[in-house]
Amino acid sequence: MKLLQHLAVVLAAVVTALGADPPLPGWAFTNTMNGLSLKQPSKLSEASTMDSPTPRFSRLKHIKGPVNPASGLSLATRQVRAATEDTHPQNITAVGGFSTQYAIECTWDGLPVSLLFDTGSSDTWAITEDFECVGSLGNVVDQADCKFGSQFVNDFAHGEIEGTHFSLQYGSGEEVWGPMGYSDLSCGGLSVSKQQVGLANHTYWRGGNKVTVGILGMAYPSITSAFYGDLGDEASWNSKTYSPFLTTAIGQGTMEPLFSVAIMKNSSDGILAWGGLPPIPYNRCKNASADLLIANLIGEDDTASRSSFYTIVPDGMRWGSTTDEAKYPYIVDTGTTMMHLPPPLTEAIVRAFDPPATYMYQYGLYFVDCKSIPPLLAVIIAGVEFYIDSGDLVYHDIVDPMTGYCAVGFTNGGAGPYILGDVFLQNVVAVFDVGGAEMRFYERK
Repeated sequence: MKLLQHLAVVLAAVVTALGADPPLPGWAFTNTMNGLSLKQPSKLSEASTMDSPTPRFSRLKHIKGPVNPASGLSLATRQVRAATEDTHPQNITAVGGFSTQYAIECTWDGLPVSLLFDTGSSDTWAITEDFECVGSLGNVVDQADCKFGSQFVNDFAHGEIEGTHFSLQYGSGEEVWGPMGYSDLSCGGLSVSKQQVGLANHTYWRGGNKVTVGILGMAYPSITSAFYGDLGDEASWNSKTYSPFLTTAIGQGTMEPLFSVAIMKNSSDGILAWGGLPPIPYNRCKNASADLLIANLIGEDDTASRSSFYTIVPDGMRWGSTTDEAKYPYIVDTGTTMMHLPPPLTEAIVRAFDPPATYMYQYGLYFVDCKSIPPLLAVIIAGVEFYIDSGDLVYHDIVDPMTGYCAVGFTNGGAGPYILGDVFLQNVVAVFDVGGAEMRFYERK
């Protein structure tokens, strides 16, 4: 708890430093500000100058996550490494609670499995047939209570890694752990051999959807969660960084070092394209790029020197006739339904609804008359305004039964992290160029 409080203080400094005084011309994000530093990771290659469609893509099937008013966050799992040996790794964001879940179909050593697709975490794992499902009191309960699908993975085709296990603890309390080994994975025509993965034989899991049996993590190696030694002794000293699925695929030369995501508007499903753009209409003439950044949030050299989340710094926001050019870092995350914005922006934009939105403490969200007229809202990236469809700003899937009001498509992100979730991603094609350390966005047609 003290570590999380410390993190909140540091992130509050981010709000002050980045929001109060716009940076001077020529100011660089490599500079240190009040204990926070942002820098660009090393490039593996030059950023692509000609994105093109790829025949290799996976369908992302939208699965409605469980509604839990106590946690309005996402699957993103930025590891906050413990300062002491007897503490589990903690995470900023959480499973469930208005999160958006997308299932991706893969094969695991030839066995078809449905996994949660997540750009905010790095580890890939699946449950075993004999896994223990643990209840809120720490007691073993029926497996059905964890609400996984029925596709189990029981061993590693290329053997277990002796003396190594994975252990994940999500911010809302969910936990998974178990052995690690090497297996062959294939998703949408992209195949990776001898990938290090985990098999969860113990879970406390409340983000279940009765379809998926684990997670396909798409983030960087620095937030993987492998450990030497005995279970329960997880700490920074015995953590073991490894190459996750995406990094291995690039290293094996099976794909160009980029992927792209498009979230579909009508069905809420999506498309993940491996090494190029998905086969959907988009406006090639309206595009923008932004540097991918590393955020050193807790002052640890290990996490400061390597890439973690897909983080960018937009030029600002525009709503109605108002433009705010304050600079804030945002995580681009498919696992978050809404946008999580800095408090000053949130308060100003909700007042621009006609009629204005109202904050409801029991949800931690803003609600508005479902027929309210939202302001025109755009995220500005490299001088280009990417407007969000007004229909995406009033979320009709979350309705307060007492008032009949609908949730607003963004919420107050407090001290952070700030997130560009699916409300934004539904309006663009997002290119994650990990080789060129850059993100690109194309307006959707």
